[in-house]
Amino acid sequence: MPPENKPARWKVVLGYAAFAVVAFILGLFVTFPYDAIRTRIVTEAAAQGLAVRIGSLRPGLGGVTATQVRLSKPPAPLSAETIAALASGEAKMLGAAELGEAVLIDSVSVRPALFPPGVAVSANAMGGSVDVAVGLLGDTKVRVDVDGLKPSGGNLPALTGLDMDGEVNATLALKLPKNGGQADLSQADGELTLDTQGLLIKGGKVAFPMGGGQAVPMDLPRVNLGALTGRIQFEKGLGTVQSLRLKSDELEAIATGTLKLGKKVEYSEPGMDVNIKLDPEFQKRLGLLGAGVTILPPDKKDPSFRAARLGGFLNRPTFLPRR
Repeated sequence: MPPENKPARWKVVLGYAAFAVVAFILGLFVTFPYDAIRTRIVTEAAAQGLAVRIGSLRPGLGGVTATQVRLSKPPAPLSAETIAALASGEAKMLGAAELGEAVLIDSVSVRPALFPPGVAVSANAMGGSVDVAVGLLGDTKVRVDVDGLKPSGGNLPALTGLDMDGEVNATLALKLPKNGGQADLSQADGELTLDTQGLLIKGGKVAFPMGGGQAVPMDLPRVNLGALTGRIQFEKGLGTVQSLRLKSDELEAIATGTLKLGKKVEYSEPGMDVNIKLDPEFQKRLGLLGAGVTILPPDKKDPSFRAARLGGFLNRPTFLPRR
């Protein structure tokens, strides 16, 4: 070939490089251990009492992305056969009766992180995003940033029984000491901040634990909850409420006290004094629930508020008149 017809050297190098990149990506997609990763995710979740269904898995830059994820808490422990079906992706016939109502997550990406060394997780769900960073060097460090989640999304209305609007924003930063090699939530230090806007209940049912007995489902009318803002500081697992307030033109609730973290989140114990004030017209619209508020005694410092005590556990709270 005449020298003038030879391609430039940089074009040859670029062509080989492009071919190598394409071949690498194709090989990654073909040989990626999808089944092993799906099985690991499903079995780890089952060990925590959760069911995970994954629509698809694909590799990404330095990590893996799962799409169309359903996360639920089954009413009973999963059998080995059910776990195997979830791991193989053949659990399409299983529904809420077997696996519980699921939270729908559009996509979840997991990748290694360098600063600090650990794992980074990013999720798109409920019209917003959740970013989680877990530092694994020394004490476990966890940071969760919630941005713009919509209570009306992700199948949350079916899960909670409430039809809601609004936007949820929050930040959680915790340092969990190791106890027997495991991160101990009950001894964590850190902070939780809440900044939600425009919360509105359009309707639905709520199980209200008034009186400390068995919670009874009640129909809710339209309720303008407004903004929920707060800050809780944790030291050795004991959270002190610096501020916690729910306020709209229909109601106002102010909480003070503590939140004692358990080894699992659901076993955490609130110990909070809650002051509640309802607009008179709104209280009438609440019906039986509004009448229940009237049994609460007036707050000693500000009689315009009713005084209650929130106790129990997060998964089984009690709401009693404050003495």
